[in-house]
Amino acid sequence: MARDRLAGSNSSPKTSKSRFKRSASGLDSTYTGAHMTCAHSCWKKFFGLATATLMANCAFAALGQTVPAGQPGDCAAYASVPLPAEAEKATGPKVFPACASYRSYRGIGRAVNYADARACAWQERLAQKAKLGQNPDQPTSWVVGGSLILADLYVNGAGVPRNVPLAMRLACEAEESMAMSAMPEVEKPTSGSHEPFEFCDYAATTLSATFCSDYASEIKDERRGRYENALKSSMVAEQQAAFTKLLAARDAYLNAHAYEVNQEGSSRNLRALRSQEILSHLFQAELTRYERKQWPALSANQIATSDGLLQREYAKKVQSLRTQTKDEIYEGSVTIDGLSNAEKAWEAYRDAWVAFARVRYPGAVDAIRAQITLDRYRLVKTIS
Repeated sequence: MARDRLAGSNSSPKTSKSRFKRSASGLDSTYTGAHMTCAHSCWKKFFGLATATLMANCAFAALGQTVPAGQPGDCAAYASVPLPAEAEKATGPKVFPACASYRSYRGIGRAVNYADARACAWQERLAQKAKLGQNPDQPTSWVVGGSLILADLYVNGAGVPRNVPLAMRLACEAEESMAMSAMPEVEKPTSGSHEPFEFCDYAATTLSATFCSDYASEIKDERRGRYENALKSSMVAEQQAAFTKLLAARDAYLNAHAYEVNQEGSSRNLRALRSQEILSHLFQAELTRYERKQWPALSANQIATSDGLLQREYAKKVQSLRTQTKDEIYEGSVTIDGLSNAEKAWEAYRDAWVAFARVRYPGAVDAIRAQITLDRYRLVKTIS
């Protein structure tokens, strides 16, 4: 779900924490119980409070949070921390590197290799300092690369001795307000934690928060991909073919869904990314349940009326969108075309689910079709 972030993107410092972990894993807990009831609530709260989400953690500055004793109070104190010898070996690139250090650091699409991550990140750091343009082949590393990934490597002691002062110098290079927000946490031990410390948790601008959300999505997508590949290997050929089509239909629906998310304001990219993340997680949650033979708990009446419920809600939403003014459309409100295209993509996704269910879960086809339809109904209700 990563997408290009251009230099002209709004980067006003309206937030002091990107909620990287919450976008990547907080939704997991949202769906572990009655996931669709929670999904409706999550979508409703998410779309209504998107701006508040971005600004939620300005409290670090607003409350005058103090720096722990013994730590410098600003980035200037870290500017003279010496760089390791390997930094001097890096040569300045003419274009932004496509090596993507974050992928080697977190094992996204490749094996974890901290040495490769560092070698790449030093090159990216020089490209960042030279203000080279985004590489379209690896857009996320324009921000989540270079100094930021080096900071993560050194604060976690990933392949190198842990070095908090050096990590802070590098984090300050990436984004000073991010580094200052993270400062109270960096000295805490990381042992026993299931996840490494991420400076992205403290992204302090819309620009960095957006890139960090891309990064979080890629980590989640990698994990989902591993699960899906393992699951696919357990299937017979007919099931594998249907599952491949289902995954392609899911991805097409996710892409189309971005255009039925309100695009107003500087947080529009974050809003779309996080809504796509909700859908991605919902897909995996339901797939996992069905693999455990935990079928949708729907009555015969709910199954029979699910199509009509969605059709009426969709028609109501289309009618509502017809009243939009030109100004509302210009500002980024959802359009009829955006909603219609997403609905068509969802219909293909529903049909792919049904085709897969027929060969994988033949006794639960009707219930699964109804559940997918009710998922869509609850989402459409939140669109405005």
